[in-house]
Amino acid sequence: MTALRSPLPVPRAPLPRPLAGAGGVLVVLAGALSALLCASIGLGHFHRGDATNYDLGIFSQSAASWARLQLPTSGVLGGTPLLGDHFSPATAVFGPVWAAWPDPRSLVLAQALLLGLGTALVARCAVRHLPLPAAAAVAAGAAVAHGSLAAARFDVHEVCLAVPLLALCATALLEGRHGAAALWSLPLLLVKEDMGATVAVVAVLLWLRGRRRLGLALGAAAVAGVVVAFATMLVVDPAHDLSRLAAFGGSARTAVAPEPVPVGEALRARAVLVLSAVAGAGVLWVASPVALLAVPTLAWRLVSVTPSYWSPGLHYGAVLVPVAAVALVDVLRRVRARRPRAVAPLAVLAALASAATTAWVLPVGSLSMPWQASTWRPGPYVQQVRAATAALPAGSRLAADNTSGPYLLGEAGGGHDVVGWSVDAPLERLPGVVVLDVSRASTGVSRAGKLAWLEEVGALPGVRVQRTGDTVVVHLPG
Repeated sequence: MTALRSPLPVPRAPLPRPLAGAGGVLVVLAGALSALLCASIGLGHFHRGDATNYDLGIFSQSAASWARLQLPTSGVLGGTPLLGDHFSPATAVFGPVWAAWPDPRSLVLAQALLLGLGTALVARCAVRHLPLPAAAAVAAGAAVAHGSLAAARFDVHEVCLAVPLLALCATALLEGRHGAAALWSLPLLLVKEDMGATVAVVAVLLWLRGRRRLGLALGAAAVAGVVVAFATMLVVDPAHDLSRLAAFGGSARTAVAPEPVPVGEALRARAVLVLSAVAGAGVLWVASPVALLAVPTLAWRLVSVTPSYWSPGLHYGAVLVPVAAVALVDVLRRVRARRPRAVAPLAVLAALASAATTAWVLPVGSLSMPWQASTWRPGPYVQQVRAATAALPAGSRLAADNTSGPYLLGEAGGGHDVVGWSVDAPLERLPGVVVLDVSRASTGVSRAGKLAWLEEVGALPGVRVQRTGDTVVVHLPG
């Protein structure tokens, strides 16, 4: 009866101290190297000029709002309250970060530390339950997992806040610490509206282990959290419209409607997503009940009609990394009880699978390494856009396209009040200054579309156009 009610067996032996001796060194080293890797990838992405308004500009403006003790808003999104876009009050933790260093790079570093902390917590779990060589392999696999590195490469997102929480929750489930598992899962409700489903899975697992009151209470909290999240989004959104539901085939308004994708291509993309998720931690992890925590995130991504949600190269997979790694530890510790010599080779194979999957789904050339000097200093594009706007008064209100906006925020960028630019926006609704990067396309407009807009607007009376390299500053009359 106990086996039927306990899909997550509790370790019979007392747990060793996780931070003692070589095991403690491994935990600290894994976390530090993971954070360094993510920081170098994130800062390199920024310094190359690849950061975008969607989403670093948005999160920078959100952090600036929190730092002023205000609810988050973003000029990039038209000044709309961000809690009406996503229910992410946990992003308030970025407020003190911005107050300490008002620069988008502060958020990049904060995210890197959170991702590194997730790796350290995975390493701690592995050290508790596996021989040191196997634990080191699990930690290495988590450090190079494509979910974490993709998040580091693509600006900053609230999902990084869930990574340490999921590592702690999954470890508590593995070790049979039911109350701790429930407590660590609850803050997930404040990270993003979809995390309520993950909390509900934790509740189901607790119920199946015989902790029915705790499971019922946590399940009720998960339902209440989802209701509060969507009710808040509905009330706060100026249009009182749950626009995010459009990503699942709804009729609500959406800023960027999903482009139609051929059925065959959509199926292939979804298959790649599932394959990368399963292979990314060495396949074996799916045999653990802990792996059920990954189901909600994978499910909503597969069900969505938005192609970007199917991509394994974006930040959405970061929350799967600690779940898969702890689930792998669960499988390996059970293998250890029957075939001890097989544990280390299996862990190494899982780490190699993680690295191979990362090389498969992420452009290797886009991952800046710590030993590259260009990782740590602004490159030509960043210097160019800031030089082009250096004459503008600090704190000017201006419109910027997707690739220019982040570099005009914070102290180093002039502390400007940036709003999003659209080729379709009426001129009378734009601020007096528009900054465009004419070397590439931006969200919703091609490079040719930008050049056509510049030609048309530049011919109007009173318009003044200044160009510095590929950065154009347009001064509108009035």
